[in-house]
This record gives sequence, C-alpha cells and structure tokens, in this order.
Amino acid sequence: MLIAITLVLTTDAAASLPAYLGRANYAATLARLAAADPALAQAIHDSDGPKPLTCSSLLNAQPRGQEMRLLAGERYYLRITGLQEEVSRTLAACLLENKPATWELDNHPFRVEDVLCDPAADAWSGRTTYETLAARQLTRNDPADQAVRLQFASPTAFKSGGMTVPVPLPGLVFGSLVERWNAFSPITLSPDMRRYGEEVMAISQYNLRSAPVPQKGQGLRIGGVGEVTYRALGSDRYWLGVMHMLADFALYGGVGVQTATGMGQARRK
Repeated sequence: MLIAITLVLTTDAAASLPAYLGRANYAATLARLAAADPALAQAIHDSDGPKPLTCSSLLNAQPRGQEMRLLAGERYYLRITGLQEEVSRTLAACLLENKPATWELDNHPFRVEDVLCDPAADAWSGRTTYETLAARQLTRNDPADQAVRLQFASPTAFKSGGMTVPVPLPGLVFGSLVERWNAFSPITLSPDMRRYGEEVMAISQYNLRSAPVPQKGQGLRIGGVGEVTYRALGSDRYWLGVMHMLADFALYGGVGVQTATGMGQARRK
C-alpha cells in the first residue's frame, strides 16, 4: 500500500521557528511510529538506502531568511507518505485511526486540527497500491498524452556526477522516480526509464525558482520549486505509460534527494 497523509496544524501562540522544518517533521514522525512499532521506527532510522517514507516541512508557511514566522490560529499543512506496506499500515493506524492531538516541531507544540487522506478533501493526500498505479497506465490501449506536468512544492535537487543539481531535468526526475519505485514496489520497472528521460523527454514549459535548504554544519543545499511540463518526443505506448505512472507515483514517492526530511515534495498537476 502507498499512503499520503496531510496534517492540518494550528498554533495557539505566535512563534518564530527555523525556516525549514523537514528534519523536525521526520523526527516527529519517527517518534509517532516508535510508539506504535519501535522495531519499525528503528529500522527506518538505521537504513542506509532510500527511506520508505517522506516527510515535508510546513508547506504553506513562507520562510524569511533563517526564520519562519507563525501566526496564532493560522492553519498550516504538512505531509507524511508511506512507500512500503508495513510503513503505510502503521502510519494509517497511528495517524488516521488514532489521530494525534498535538504535533511537535523543533520543540514547538502544534494542535492537530485534522488528518486528511482523501484526494477529494486535499489533492496532496490519498492511498493506492503499486498494482493499481501500474494497471491504470500500463494496461490501457488508447493513445497516451505525450506531456505531463509536475508541481514541486518543496526544494528539489539531485546528486549527479558528484555534484548537486538544483534543476528537475527529465532524466534526473524520472530516473529518481523509477529507482524509488523499484526499491519498494513488487512490480519491477526497467531502469532504462532514466535513459528514456535523458534521450526522449524534454522540458516544454517551466516556472521555477531556487530555494535554499539548511544542512548540518551551516551548509545550504539549493533546490528548485515550481512547475515543469515534460514532453516525450516519441510516441511509444509502453514508455508513455511508464512516464504517466511515475508521475502519479510522485505524490507518494517524492523526487530527488532528502525526501525523508522535506525536500522533493511533488505531484502531477
């Protein structure tokens, strides 16, 4: 099962918090998981490969410099997604079936006003399976659209050639998505999707800006935020189906580096 959950938070008092709270949300999520399944939370913490979840910063708060100013009574939104069956089931149990009353980020308590897992209520939430995503796109016989648009709601960056690339280029985006899909899905896809993105896909429209993400040791990682339309220059039905399937998967899997700590929050538009 794949799951995407949105927490709606309010604060009783105005506060100034660090400009980026993705790592704080990851810590809060692990703490919640540990209360339900300590072994699972420890396994996620200790894993060296791709994490089977993503955690966002506050998506609708606007940082100013090194700080984020929060207003009392204002609604703030953050997301948590699960990419693996056990993780998704545990998230559903400890967030949906047993809704938390509060959520603490960087030692600041928020009141949890609502927990959403319904795309009709919030387009950033929902649940599905890998099999459903694959069947929706790979078993169709009708012609597929050669273009797909993605929204990058948090800074998105990639590691390539020993460098950080802050631009969501087609090969990097769809290469990242296919690697994360293959890490957790029972349905294995050809890694040639990365090469398809590099050789057959192009950016036809974009509206992007760069945004910094604080790192340990006072460093910064730059990522891109905004929207990009990707267009395939070929019409092969299978590869177009994979392109659209991975675009749907982005809602759950995230894109690029540090998706467990806030970066790479993305979805199809």
